[in-house]
Amino acid sequence: MEKLEEFDWFLFIEDDIILSDAFTIEKLEKFNRQSGYENAILYPNRYEMYQGTKRYIDLTITQPLLINKLSSVEIEGVKFAEFNNPHSAFYCLSSKQMKHWIKSGRLFKNQIVEVGPLESAATFCLLECFSIYKPHPSNLNYFEVRHYDSKYSKLYPEPESPYTLSAVNHSSNIATVENL
Repeated sequence: MEKLEEFDWFLFIEDDIILSDAFTIEKLEKFNRQSGYENAILYPNRYEMYQGTKRYIDLTITQPLLINKLSSVEIEGVKFAEFNNPHSAFYCLSSKQMKHWIKSGRLFKNQIVEVGPLESAATFCLLECFSIYKPHPSNLNYFEVRHYDSKYSKLYPEPESPYTLSAVNHSSNIATVENL
């Protein structure tokens, strides 16, 4: 809190997350400016690579997904949806958002809200004053981070899931892109 006036952005990232999008800040700024929601923040979709496939794990390890049953927004052809599983092991708050969060009193501080203490402290705590948005399943890869492990893909294997993208066409070993 002492450094609040010195920085424009405040980042949280778990040690097993790979952030490789060079346009992360630009995407966050665009979402903040154009979403139309004062207290909305954008989280990335988290994926793992497992057995030659890219698996969006946060879409499969939660209770039934409430996509399109909560608010949604479209910005320049990219859809975003409010999610009931806000964990992504990463978030980045603007200075304005950080000030708002601090002012909220942080009621969830030191409480286990859902899943476990790490997830509660790391990402679920922001639910007390923000609506959490992620890219809609129609454009999952617009903003994403990679989980540097495959433990969730092993725990929740769903090879027929629409959120599993084949990285290799096994019949000819030619790279393919599948549309969702």
